[in-house]
Amino acid sequence: MNSLSSIDPELLGRAGMLLVLVVAFQVLIAKVDVARETKRRLQHALTGHALVQISHVLPRMVALTLLFLGSGGMYILHQYFPSHFHQAFGGLLRPNESIQLPGAFWFLTGITMTILLIEDWDIIRYAVECLALADPMASFVGSKIPSFSINSGSSISGCLACFGTAWIVGIWMLPNIPFHVQLAGALACTIAEATTFGNDNLNIPILTALTVQYLTK
Repeated sequence: MNSLSSIDPELLGRAGMLLVLVVAFQVLIAKVDVARETKRRLQHALTGHALVQISHVLPRMVALTLLFLGSGGMYILHQYFPSHFHQAFGGLLRPNESIQLPGAFWFLTGITMTILLIEDWDIIRYAVECLALADPMASFVGSKIPSFSINSGSSISGCLACFGTAWIVGIWMLPNIPFHVQLAGALACTIAEATTFGNDNLNIPILTALTVQYLTK
């Protein structure tokens, strides 16, 4: 793993600009005049997909450093400068996120932990795309198609949508792994999304990536 001191300063500069653009995108989405949950799903999907694309041009250490800065900056802003945090991101926040750390913090933290735990970039990117696409799809379908509730935040229809989306992501991003591993990754993603333990933005990429890594060893 390369140290930061051995990395091209120009690359670090471009990486910093990418971080600024991602943050600016969050602020822009927060200001758009549409329903909050629609904004959250859009932000979730596009940010996750953008981070996957950015990972193709950044060394691991640079990616980790930027993610640490992003999640750490969000924590500091939320905890110590709440008025500034709400001014920038208020349009994306649920009522309980005025007190609790927002989903976006756990989103960045989940991706960071996945990179720390998993060596294979293909598996990491797959897990992040599952987080980016399957999670908001579960929320959207669950809110549109009435079905039995599994818990206060998940339903049968939402879980099926999550599973189907994650399965498609697996076929798309990991076409060379066995079929049963693609199914297991989708199941792990769905369980992580539906569980009430912890935060799904943290659970999904970690559990999905670990499952696929274990089964492909």
